[in-house]
Amino acid sequence: MSGEQDVPGTITVRVEWDDSLGRTAVVFAALERAGEGVDITSQVLREVRTHWIMTRSALDVVTVNVGAEDGTNTNRIPVRDYLTRVRAHEEREPLESLYAAISVYRVAAALSYPPLKLVADTLQISQSTATRLMSRARDSGLAPEVRIQEPRRAPAVDPYSPHQGPAQPGGPSLGR
Repeated sequence: MSGEQDVPGTITVRVEWDDSLGRTAVVFAALERAGEGVDITSQVLREVRTHWIMTRSALDVVTVNVGAEDGTNTNRIPVRDYLTRVRAHEEREPLESLYAAISVYRVAAALSYPPLKLVADTLQISQSTATRLMSRARDSGLAPEVRIQEPRRAPAVDPYSPHQGPAQPGGPSLGR
């Protein structure tokens, strides 16, 4: 990826699924200078945001299995499209909200995106409401993997707007 602000070069990041972490993780990162007259300094290296790059590309590569409208098949759709679809759904019943929150939480955890923030943003609810929903999901046994923690800073990536470059085919798939 090139064109990141304040980084004069091309950044290469390899991301893999880590079973121990239960999410994606950066396993390799490199910065290649843009050309002669450009030096890769420690300051430039500090500007490289591997988590931002990982999240931005994962939104175009990772897919989610969703049930078809007729209920007979499942379709794989990019996670960005899935989040947009969930966000556009209005007027949910309480149980629908709970299941939507669980699925968005799982997507966020797999992408290494702050889960409670993504639940709040996607369902268009407050962070405290998202926390209560996820506590309820955990306590009821519907989502025992949920960890309620202090929100960490989210990468400055809009998970609902399309990535500028071409989408990468393939990638991991998350069941719904």
